[in-house]
Amino acid sequence: MSEKHEITRPDVTIDAMKSFANASDPRMAEVMSLLVKHMHAFVAESKLTKAEWLKGLEFLTHAAKITTDERNEFSLFSDVMGISSMVDVVSQPPGGTPSSVLGPFHNHDSLIRPNGSDLTDGQAGDRVWLHGRVLDVHQQAIPGAQIDFWQNADNGLYPAQDPAQDPQNLRCKIICDDQGGFSLLTIRPHPYTVPTDGPVGALLAASNRNIWRPAHFHIIVSAPGYVGLVTELFPAGSDYIDNDTVFGVRPGLIVQIKPCQDASIAKQYGLSIPFNEVNYEFNLVKQS
Repeated sequence: MSEKHEITRPDVTIDAMKSFANASDPRMAEVMSLLVKHMHAFVAESKLTKAEWLKGLEFLTHAAKITTDERNEFSLFSDVMGISSMVDVVSQPPGGTPSSVLGPFHNHDSLIRPNGSDLTDGQAGDRVWLHGRVLDVHQQAIPGAQIDFWQNADNGLYPAQDPAQDPQNLRCKIICDDQGGFSLLTIRPHPYTVPTDGPVGALLAASNRNIWRPAHFHIIVSAPGYVGLVTELFPAGSDYIDNDTVFGVRPGLIVQIKPCQDASIAKQYGLSIPFNEVNYEFNLVKQS
């Protein structure tokens, strides 16, 4: 009679890692094998129980149920776990503007609006003239680069959270001019809490964690032949800038909102002098 073979933890881990060896994409095989390795190590180190694992699966199921095109609970989970920021750290090419988290409220269907557009449309909020240039790492202009911009309204909410807002409110895409320049009129953003009505909110509450993000502008910068940049700009002095619940603040992304005396810009947007100004240069890295 043959001896009974008992499957040990190393057997399971090694077999599961090897199961991805024949993936058509070698990088997929590498990543999935490492994921199995470290997840199995987590299960072993934490001595995870079946009840705890089922609770984790329930968490993921709930996240899937409330995820929509306008609100991604999995993206939020990645953010509050610091995974999004860690991916930024390991994947950011050297020399360019620091990246930051995408957040759960980005939409791909923002309209392309003229460079210099006024996004405020009569709504409440302190006006801010946001402008700058898109350059390469050698400070040369990148003509035709695209700025994808979005932020929250004066009540701290994004359109996906506030049915009273136009779905396109305070978001747009702008094509930079021949000097890489861009310009738009928006409002001062406000700190806000991450969504707390889903499983991620319940996790933060159970962990007694901060649920606030500092005020910020979301921006994606892209241009043919360059590595795309997902980032945020944080007005200096904002509450929670030293305690961002998604770990997105980088020193190089903190900006000053300064008083501006430019009469021509004031006339263009119907502003009183002085008005608020943010000027920022983005640096993109060429694709290798």
